Amino acid sequence: EAEPESSGAAVPEPEREPEPELPPLGDEFVPVLSTKELPMGKRKVVTVDGKEIMVFWYRKEICAIEAKSTAEAFYSEGFLPAKFTQDYGIICPTTASVFSIRDGSILDWYPSNPVLRKLTPKETCRPIEVYQAASRAGAIYVNPEGSLKDWQPESGLRSDFTMPGASTRGGSDTSIESNNVYGLEPKMYLEGSNPDDAPSLEPEGVPQAAGNISPATLVAGIVAVGIVAVAGTGVCLFYQNFVGLAVFWLVGISAVGYTAQTLTNFGADDSTNRL
Repeated sequence: EAEPESSGAAVPEPEREPEPELPPLGDEFVPVLSTKELPMGKRKVVTVDGKEIMVFWYRKEICAIEAKSTAEAFYSEGFLPAKFTQDYGIICPTTASVFSIRDGSILDWYPSNPVLRKLTPKETCRPIEVYQAASRAGAIYVNPEGSLKDWQPESGLRSDFTMPGASTRGGSDTSIESNNVYGLEPKMYLEGSNPDDAPSLEPEGVPQAAGNISPATLVAGIVAVGIVAVAGTGVCLFYQNFVGLAVFWLVGISAVGYTAQTLTNFGADDSTNRL
């Protein structure tokens, strides 16, 4: 049988259906990067509303989480060098603790350090914050209102957590950051005093008269004492009167000490002087 002759014309490819148009994002989403700035396998840290947010790809999905682990010291480089697990977890580079990139919860706490796991329970560390992220028209958007908006600690072990974007007790980028489990320190106080009372930084027993002496008066007095001391010493040495020199210095030192004590009232409130 004869085969049908080919016409030689190219067979047109079937037309591809256009990709479905994604719904628009709400006003709460903020553009942070272009898609060209975040290729697959890369991570970027951006700051939105005072929050440091790490944006990255995970299984072809754009994700955004708090940039620093709440289990490590504040001066660390955070999650940039961190490894991911196969079940949507990210490993803290310092403590090896694992956080969920879905809801920020702690999946594994100090897995390789049972001592610290016992001394610092995971209730002393808050979850990391997770943010909604999406791409539209060549740009990557993040919603800075994260997963910890209404979060409250479930345990009574600790309640003074600093939330993302909030100022820390020690100021920005300090090791006194409240989420740092290494910053848990006992209160320091003197024996016999109330630990809840703030310690006074003012030295006790400083007479009020000492603060009333002007710098000019103090300088003039020192200069005058110096002149008298040099002149008196010179006269005694010129006449080689060493007995007079000793008496001169004894009387001079006594006079200076008495004058200083009178002006400052030094020692008047000292409990060791009371009977």
